[in-house]
Amino acid sequence: MTDNELKELVASLAIAQKKTDAQLAKTDAQLAKTDAQLARTDAQLAEFQKKSEARFERLEKGFEKLQKNIDHVTTQLGGIGNIQGDVAEDLFRRNIAGLLAERGISILRVKTKFKTDNAEYDIVAINGDEVVVLEVKNRLTSHHIRHFITKQLPKFKQEHPAFANHKLYGAVGSLIFPEQLESQAAGEGLFVFTQTKEGASIANPANFQAKEF
Repeated sequence: MTDNELKELVASLAIAQKKTDAQLAKTDAQLAKTDAQLARTDAQLAEFQKKSEARFERLEKGFEKLQKNIDHVTTQLGGIGNIQGDVAEDLFRRNIAGLLAERGISILRVKTKFKTDNAEYDIVAINGDEVVVLEVKNRLTSHHIRHFITKQLPKFKQEHPAFANHKLYGAVGSLIFPEQLESQAAGEGLFVFTQTKEGASIANPANFQAKEF
């Protein structure tokens, strides 16, 4: 290789080195810019997380307050329900003898909260050879009717053997009695006690024949 060729090679290498250095400097600048962007992004994410945590904490406190309000209202409604149940029991207790007399059943005694260790009956109307057991509900359901005739009534004489030879009739009572439940109860042979403007009444038709359980 001649001196001129060597000089040209050195010059070419110098030019290539300058280009490489310039490219590296540009790359470093881009990396620095990227690092700055990442740092800003991290700061933004940290700020967002901080705000999100604060917002979540406020929401959590809001839900806690809402739940307390719901619990308070539920407690109040439960109390109202208990009061309505007591009102219904008192209404039917005071009227059951007269209403059953209109259906040919003369009552001598009326007992409330008639219970043993295994069962409790709201109202029991008794004469010498007949007993009518009245289940009172604040809000009667189809399930209550089925449970009464399949679980409670069948074990009444077992729990109260003094009435083993009595004719046993069932009845359900509620201040509000939807028509479909009235039909269901009557279809099962139960007396249906409900509230009227005058006080209380038996809703079954005049020709209704109660089932002996």
